[in-house]
Amino acid sequence: MKQLIDFLQQSDALTCPADAATIDRAQQQLNMTFADDYTALQQNIGVISYRSHEVFGLGVKESAWLNILRSTPELRAENTAFPASAVPLMDAGDGQFYLYDNEHGTILVWSSLAGIIETQNVSLEAFLLTQLAN
Repeated sequence: MKQLIDFLQQSDALTCPADAATIDRAQQQLNMTFADDYTALQQNIGVISYRSHEVFGLGVKESAWLNILRSTPELRAENTAFPASAVPLMDAGDGQFYLYDNEHGTILVWSSLAGIIETQNVSLEAFLLTQLAN
């Protein structure tokens, strides 16, 4: 996570980290256990706004679309095959989202119409660095 933190500190990115109590409550409400790298992302960075990119997470009001406590249940309601251990990461456009699967540590491309379209076996940090650098 160090490279991502360094990148964000050197940029004009806005971040909103979450405290441990918020992370614990989110895991309970979403009925999942966050992977260590996702927990570290939320503790150190949280939601990210950088140029035209927005990364979902915790650390902002629960009523905000970027807060996973709002967006995850809404996306689950759009398709019953929404992966149980996934949370949204970024909007991929055209009705698709990048999800982070906490159980498998993979990035998924998902749509409410088609379900999982693609699985990317890249680390969370590498994925975010690539997306934010574009």
